[in-house]
Amino acid sequence: MLSLGFLIVAAATTANAFWMAEIPHQGIAAYNPDPNYQIFRNVKEFGAVGDGVTDDTTAINNAISFGDRCAPGPCNQSTTTPATVYFPPGTYLISSSIIDYYYTQIIGDPTDRPILKAAPSFNVRYAMGLIDANPYTEQGRLAYGPTNVFFRQIRNIVIDTTAIPAEENAMGIHWPSSQSTSISNCDFKLAEGPQSRHVGLSIEAGSGGFLSDLTFYGGMIGARFGNQQYTVRNLKFYNAQVAVSYIWDWGWTYRSLHIENCGTGIRMGDAVAVTLLDSTFRNVGTAIETNRSPNGYREDTAGSVVMYNVVFDNAAEILRGPQGVIIPGRDVSFAHVGFAMGHIYDPFGPTDFAGSAPALFPPPPRCLLDADGRKYYERSKPQYEDEPVNVFVSARQFGAKGDGRADDTEALNRLFSFTAAAGLIAFVDAGTYFVSDTVFIPPGARIVGEALSSYLLGGGSKFSDMEAPCPVVRVGHPGDEGSIEWSDMILGTRGAAPGALVVEFNLHAVEEKHEPSGMWDVHVRLGGYPGTEQRLADCPTRPGEELATADPVSEHCIAAWGSMHITRSAAGLLVENCWMWVGDHDLEDPEYRRVSLYGGRGILVDSEEGRLWFSASSSEHHVLYQYLFQGSRNIFMGYAQTETPYFQPNPPAPEPFSVLPAYYDPDFEEMCCGRERSDPNDPALATNADLTVPCAMAWGLVVRDTRDFFVYGAGLYSFFNDYDTSCSREGGGALCQQRIFEVTGTSNPAVVVYNLNVIGARAMVTRDEEDIAWFDDNRAGFTTCIAVYENGGVDENGPGCLPLDHAE
Repeated sequence: MLSLGFLIVAAATTANAFWMAEIPHQGIAAYNPDPNYQIFRNVKEFGAVGDGVTDDTTAINNAISFGDRCAPGPCNQSTTTPATVYFPPGTYLISSSIIDYYYTQIIGDPTDRPILKAAPSFNVRYAMGLIDANPYTEQGRLAYGPTNVFFRQIRNIVIDTTAIPAEENAMGIHWPSSQSTSISNCDFKLAEGPQSRHVGLSIEAGSGGFLSDLTFYGGMIGARFGNQQYTVRNLKFYNAQVAVSYIWDWGWTYRSLHIENCGTGIRMGDAVAVTLLDSTFRNVGTAIETNRSPNGYREDTAGSVVMYNVVFDNAAEILRGPQGVIIPGRDVSFAHVGFAMGHIYDPFGPTDFAGSAPALFPPPPRCLLDADGRKYYERSKPQYEDEPVNVFVSARQFGAKGDGRADDTEALNRLFSFTAAAGLIAFVDAGTYFVSDTVFIPPGARIVGEALSSYLLGGGSKFSDMEAPCPVVRVGHPGDEGSIEWSDMILGTRGAAPGALVVEFNLHAVEEKHEPSGMWDVHVRLGGYPGTEQRLADCPTRPGEELATADPVSEHCIAAWGSMHITRSAAGLLVENCWMWVGDHDLEDPEYRRVSLYGGRGILVDSEEGRLWFSASSSEHHVLYQYLFQGSRNIFMGYAQTETPYFQPNPPAPEPFSVLPAYYDPDFEEMCCGRERSDPNDPALATNADLTVPCAMAWGLVVRDTRDFFVYGAGLYSFFNDYDTSCSREGGGALCQQRIFEVTGTSNPAVVVYNLNVIGARAMVTRDEEDIAWFDDNRAGFTTCIAVYENGGVDENGPGCLPLDHAE
């Protein structure tokens, strides 16, 4: 047995130094052609001074670009050139934009956050932010496709534009990005006053995403948003003319938002739906401004608002619409009954609704709240800034190679067992760790990956049986008690793995004894990148071919049995900014060309006790379903996003997988029997008797025999039929699939969903096999609130379903 002294690296040489600056960086990019490619870069080693006087622009940009990386413009995407660009404490003066590259983590020292400060001469005319994460090309297009910008972070940085004259159009960060991205623990210092034209954070496109622990001071606009969906948590705004201004959105969920001393809190503009939880507006002129009128809908913008546990302290106006004040200024709290404005869908609707109704806002169970019982439980990703470097143990020290060739199963098992027992932290250096058998994570483990390029890929005969899934990673055994912390890793498979369950989570965090377990930025990514052996040349698309009958699916392209199973014995788990993704395209292909890959199930939950929080979670392109909850309880979700596989219905679900009743698989043959056409109750059939909509398509969300289930924002999307988007085009009637969200066998109170966004599916909600909310181009594309109770969706105390009016 190796001794503790042999395993631990040297102690930090600088008092209170951040461990990331001190630990040996031995990570490798296994599929980069340069064996000496450098992943970790300290900007001072590239010539940055950080004294607030020297111009550090060139040095910082050199640190980012070093090593023939995926630059915006020449390169669209790549996983082979990851980088962590580290900023020690200091003030880094810049005179032009810092250009962020694909797959880059920009990280400052959280113990003394570095300042990125614009020089007075910073030329805003030719710059899109102090950090430009997606520059515009000469042709006026974003260099990276904004819906394909994945796997990058900015954290622990102070952005300071105050030296730029207030009347100039300065911007802090330009961030058009998508899933598995984040900005966290950053401050934005902007010029204050009515003359200021500074903007802190700007996002105009993409399919995100997550923001947390950000503070904005001053500015014309603190944050300007335009994106399909986002979850934001613990954002604070002070002294801005407008704290948040929208260009557009489909759905945004705010938690722990604080806006103080601002002229306008949230200006919704062309936003479709905004959900506010556990938030405060203090000393504001207009707290929320919407384009929606409480007595009528708009075809172009929905302007739906849902609030729960939101406090207004000295707000001149709480809610203003196009025709004037909807809720006048006063000190008010929607802590117990909440507030919703949108369309009511009931047997007599849809009609307009604006107000509070107890039936729409049942109180959440106490076990989902924080220790004070005042708001939903939340916890930021640990950075271990108070831990010395000698607490971290590298995977390399236990013999793991991470080169994509060696079998690292035994080494990782020894690493996780040793560090959990010793109270240490496992540091999984960047690399590709192939495993041929299950890797076990015991109670008490703390695991940190590097640069979002610590890959764990399972492959081989252990994962070959489609009828008997085998975990690639098992967290705890059934009956184990305790909790773990796990962050910044990517999990997947290699080659055909039809029996691979990527993550099996069994651990029970006893409510009275343990902090809930946490997974932050732990992503499942199946196929479509080097090391998986399932790329464009291996698994090309075959649109138009009759795969289901004439030519079966290639077994080599079956990537996994499923992504994650939270089992019956599990309880107490926070999953934040984790993306379960079956690749739809090759991440190395410059043209974003599609691949056909098959992952069976997304996230299966049959936890009896629950106490599960899914924050900024996403599950996409699995054949049977994206989320399935069976016999569980005490669930929080927000914002949750899904997509149906692009190849369906060719072949239809569940092909190429078998239906396994022991794992609660949907039986598509039974479900779709006699439903070759859309449901006869579908109002669209009144004008189109020949309407045919596929039935055997993956579910977005299935909820069975589950109670105390609260969803604060969800986007369930179906864009394709056999790689053709005609079925989801605006005004096309949502013809991609018949059903996408099912609730069955619930008890009161069971399932409450706010701001449900549906694209491409005829039926928005199916309740015990009956479709109760239909898509309509003008009315039911998005839903403000669905409260599904035992009596089928309408409570005697108030409305049960509030769809909105715009589809895309």
